[in-house]
Parts: sequence; structure tokens; C-alpha cells
Amino acid sequence: MAYFYDLRAFVKFLDERPLTQTLLTLFQIDLQKLAPASQHRKITHINRFLKYLYQSGDIDQFFELPVTIQDEQHITRQTKLPELLDFSKFYQKLQTPGEFILLLIVEFGLKPSEIQALRWHEFDWDFKILTVKDKGLTRVLPIRDRFARIVRPLQNADELFSKSRQFLYYELKKTTALTAKDLREQYILQRVSEHISIYELAELLGLKSIHTLDKYYR
Repeated sequence: MAYFYDLRAFVKFLDERPLTQTLLTLFQIDLQKLAPASQHRKITHINRFLKYLYQSGDIDQFFELPVTIQDEQHITRQTKLPELLDFSKFYQKLQTPGEFILLLIVEFGLKPSEIQALRWHEFDWDFKILTVKDKGLTRVLPIRDRFARIVRPLQNADELFSKSRQFLYYELKKTTALTAKDLREQYILQRVSEHISIYELAELLGLKSIHTLDKYYR
């Protein structure tokens, strides 16, 4: 899927103009606004496509986008991803607000501001979906059985959702040494381990771009 989107962006850039080395250079300059990992992925995909066009006889001249050693070293030097943690102990019984907040982030990848915007009626326990509304965007997220089993008996959590962000951070801090950002990354790592595509994950998180997720798919 990423290969398809990268090729479509390349074709759109060409805009029906004849393929030349000058155009390829301009395309590579345009890529410099992206993260090194994104640049590397796109260049790899485009070069594969250019090689295919040459071997199939669709173009007479062999073209290739250079991958600089500096870019490759930059990617190699990037920070190693954290390991996927086990949160099974939090699925026994909810005892504190902090545990509930933790599960909302680990299960749905929610930001504290999104938790504040939640309402209990947005949890559809029959169809096992949660509707999240943020900045005009509506997302429908699946509710897993083990989450429903311990959270549905609460019957209402609107009081928690109406609390300040400072309250949410304080309760979370009492529960775990991990920050909301750390827990959101755990959600990402879990979805990646389930082989969800980068584009589907971006939709689940409400992201407008996949660039911040690139490092998890290398």
C-alpha cells in the first residue's frame, strides 16, 4: 500500500511531463522536507519503479534517484524503538481513575485532550465501537472484549471525562511511570505488531499524515 501511494505521488509530481534527470533532481529536492526515513522509503520505491520501466522497455534511458550515505547513516543512527510492554495486570479489575486513563490510551491511542472530550454514551457496547470526536474529525474505534469486560460495569464515566488535564496527568502518574506519550507509543507498537497498515493506523490515531509513523514500519 505504501508503494502504491509513493508511486501515485511521483506520477502526480511529473504531471505528464517527460521523465528527465532534471525532473528527478527536483523531485528529490522536494523530498527533503520529509523525515530521512520517509525520504529513504520513497526513493527506494521510486527506484524500483524506474528499474521496472527500463527493463520493460517503457523508457529508453535508465534513471535512478541517489540514496546518499549521509541519509542512510542518519536512519541507522535513529533511536531504537522501545519494546512492547505487557499491561495485562491492568485488565483484572479497575481500582483507580489512573488505571482507567491508562487503558483508554493503551486501547485507543487517545491523547488526554481526547479523553476529556469523551462522553459515556459514545461507548457503544452492543456494537463494540467507540466514537471519538476531535477538531471536527470523527473516528470510530473498535472496543476489544477484554476492555469491555472490565469497563462496561462502570455504567458511567462522564465525571472523570470532565476533569481537568492536570487531574488526568496526576492520576496517571500515580499509576505508572510512563507518560501519556509513552502509552500512546505502546498503542502504536501493539497495532504494528498486529500488522495493521501504516495508513489504517494513521486513521485510527486521527493523523493527517503518515510521516510520524514511518519509523515504526522500517
